[in-house]
Amino acid sequence: MKVLRLALAFLRERKTRTALTTVAIAAAVCMVIWVSSSYEALHKTYDEFSNLALGRYELKIAPINADENDFVTPEVLQPLREDPAVASVDPMWAKRIAIQNSNRIPASPSTSPGPGDGPAGLLPSLMFMATDATEAPFDLSEGNWIASDPGSPQVVLRADVAERRQLHLGDWLTVERPRPDDDGQDTLALEIVGFLNAPPTPKLGVGSIPMLTPSFGEAFINVALAEDILGEPFQISLLGVSVQDQADITKFRFGWATRLNRYETPLQFQEAYEIEEALDQASEAENVKLQSYAATGVAMLVAMLVTFCSLSMGVTERTRQYAVLRAIALTKWQITWLIVLEGVVLGAMGLLTGVLVGWGLLQIVEQFFGGLLHHGILLGGRSLTLALLASLGGSFLASLFPAYKSTCVKPLDAVAPLHQTQISRSPGWFRMVLGLSLIAVNPLLTFAFPPNESNVGLAMAIGFLCSSVGFFVIAPSLVVWVDRYVGPAIARGLRIDPKLLTSQITSHLWRTVGAAIAMAFGLGLFVGIQVWGFTMLESFIPGSWTPDAIVMLRPGLSPTEAERLANHPDVDSQRCLPMVVEQPRLVEDLTHSAERPTIVRQDNVVIVGLDADRALLGDHPLLTLEWVEGDPRNAVKQMQNGGACIVPDHFMEETGLKLGDSISVSPPRNAGNKVSYVIAGVVKLPGWHWQTKLTGLRTRTHRAAALVLADYDSVASDFDLPMASHVWFSYANENPDIDSIQTLASDLVRRSIADDSFQQETTPNQSMDESSTDNLAKVVSVQDIRNHLDVTARRWIWVISYIPLISLLIACLGVLNVMLASVRSRRWEFGILRSIGFTSSDLSRAILVEGLMIALVAGLLALGFGILSGWCGSGMAQYMSFFGGLHPPLVIPWLPIMGGFSLVLLLGVGIAAWPAISIGRSRPMDLLQSGNEFS
Repeated sequence: MKVLRLALAFLRERKTRTALTTVAIAAAVCMVIWVSSSYEALHKTYDEFSNLALGRYELKIAPINADENDFVTPEVLQPLREDPAVASVDPMWAKRIAIQNSNRIPASPSTSPGPGDGPAGLLPSLMFMATDATEAPFDLSEGNWIASDPGSPQVVLRADVAERRQLHLGDWLTVERPRPDDDGQDTLALEIVGFLNAPPTPKLGVGSIPMLTPSFGEAFINVALAEDILGEPFQISLLGVSVQDQADITKFRFGWATRLNRYETPLQFQEAYEIEEALDQASEAENVKLQSYAATGVAMLVAMLVTFCSLSMGVTERTRQYAVLRAIALTKWQITWLIVLEGVVLGAMGLLTGVLVGWGLLQIVEQFFGGLLHHGILLGGRSLTLALLASLGGSFLASLFPAYKSTCVKPLDAVAPLHQTQISRSPGWFRMVLGLSLIAVNPLLTFAFPPNESNVGLAMAIGFLCSSVGFFVIAPSLVVWVDRYVGPAIARGLRIDPKLLTSQITSHLWRTVGAAIAMAFGLGLFVGIQVWGFTMLESFIPGSWTPDAIVMLRPGLSPTEAERLANHPDVDSQRCLPMVVEQPRLVEDLTHSAERPTIVRQDNVVIVGLDADRALLGDHPLLTLEWVEGDPRNAVKQMQNGGACIVPDHFMEETGLKLGDSISVSPPRNAGNKVSYVIAGVVKLPGWHWQTKLTGLRTRTHRAAALVLADYDSVASDFDLPMASHVWFSYANENPDIDSIQTLASDLVRRSIADDSFQQETTPNQSMDESSTDNLAKVVSVQDIRNHLDVTARRWIWVISYIPLISLLIACLGVLNVMLASVRSRRWEFGILRSIGFTSSDLSRAILVEGLMIALVAGLLALGFGILSGWCGSGMAQYMSFFGGLHPPLVIPWLPIMGGFSLVLLLGVGIAAWPAISIGRSRPMDLLQSGNEFS
């Protein structure tokens, strides 16, 4: 208690410093609460959608084509059930069945109620899902799951379906079934025994199955009952797969992917996160979750730096008091606990203030914008835990070094003079050499001696730790350099006597270093994020190799008809080629996607067939490629002979293949066969990912390992593609009429469909109407892709950049403490200077320049650390990030970086404004009367 009372007394002694430190920690806590409460709200929504589409299943298996006439082969069931990673496999049969609603209980189940008078506007049918699963795929909101007894005419409805149709437990749902004796229809009444709490599926058209999943079912019955109603044998539309808790779902999925492709009807997995990605639920929650962890780490470091500055100043100012306490009352360990308790009390006050303010802000937001908040406002245990970790954890860590420093105080120090200058004994050149050597470790580990995937985490930790220590080591030398060379230059520019600035930021060297590092931390993170983000983005922006636009054609055109698009005046006739596209799976997992899938480590490729000669040769080839291996003429010759292709360079690096090696793929429409292509050339294709994503080139699944180029005839023949699905072209002028090009393409497809209908002697009611052909063609401009990607990426880069900027503002409160302490310790000196002729304006401007120089040191440290960290971070991402593997060049976005640098300089001047104004308003006599309390 004695030590605690002393700690509280010391905090009360410096009320302004205590208040500023508390406010800084509280602001850090508010940042954590704001971000983590957003995650908790999103997580609540994610829980509501966690069963979206797949229910209790982690995976779904369905035909690749997603055609309602394609079914899963039963031969896959036994191998799946024998896999030790599988907990259960439940086959399901999706079929739309005509119904009649009735809330009247019939006299007997075989008696057919009359047509119901349910709400108008509902479809006269439901999508039934037949299954023999012993457990419901979703949680039951009411009732029970269907009985396994084949003779039980029971049905379980989705809760939203029952609500729309005004049905309740115990009601009967009447379905139509064919009569066995003639072509007429019979009816059967099914008892409603339960409701599933499953998310509704968006309506995308009558009878369509755009995403066949368990939630697509509106009514669930057992298999025997379905066979009786439909008069057909059971077919497997999809498989719901549950895996064991300890199983690695990624390895299981990618290990089975190639095996699923070998069946008569090619199959593929679909994970819950893929569906969530389509709805932006899981990805948004995961992004905010990562932000909450990042915010906690940043807040902890900010709280640590601010508290460290405050406690370090206290130890320096109270050296004599600690010496007296050591001489008459306290032991060394009690002095240590005194400093630690000061830090913990500051953290506790900041935590309490931050929680109260954060909760109040959340309530205000909910009060005024509650109707706009999809996820609501939550402040749960996770938010409080992270806030506790950030405040108390940061404050405790910050107190350790000052506490150790206080143990070095001896009782005799009570009468020893204090030394103002705290220059390190080690020479400046030694610090610079040591610091630069440590800084060089990170790029050496990243680029000169790149790690493998097993130790990339260790290499990254060592590299960034050495880099951080290296910049800390050179910080004192940088302070001395700014004080010696930059200070006089600024003084001359502002007409200040340079002697006023001599040794001002070096007199308390480590105090200045601490203040500069506190400011540099936030800016350094900001610069690192900007460099890392824009460097990684460079790999995904379509490069100059690609033509101007792609036309997507549905259902397609013959090559001859597709080339008519070149007749449009805005289309370059020499650079306009029809294409056929397929997305087959690799027969062998060449990219090792089963071990760790990434953006380029997938089990399939996008293969494009086009006229090789016109695409690669001539004065105006369609594709202007940068060749890494091979040459265009030999490659074209091999491609025209059939069975040859061109691949991107990253694919060669991931697979370890060489020029002349072959890749084998499995045609989705003919899974029993294998098609091989010899690699005739290797080229750079920067940005092909987003181009294939937004132009419909990914025809089967949402990821692909590479964009492979081959001859048109080879691809059309190997994959049974009689129609060109796309046309790749360049514009003939700078201002093309894209709508006119799209209209021409639509007209070509419309005429082609009309000709086919005429040849097939279509009846009048089968003829095509105008409204059904509105979306026959779509032009996607490459520049639009670039703009879309740039805008989207910039938005997300700035979203994750706001936390470092906030931390920079919070750290400024700690730097303000340093400035106030520095000016207060020199009040007597300022009084002497005023007495010998310096004006209050001279002193005020000198203090402002002092703040500017501290900010300049912070800015230089942040630029060096941020650029190096972003560069090395993007390099390390190639070995550990999902979006790695492309090795982009370094990109430094100077505009936002210089904006951040300028912000730091302005903040430095702003921080110094308060003490500068205070000294400027003080009379010389008041300054002299304050004495030199630190002498």
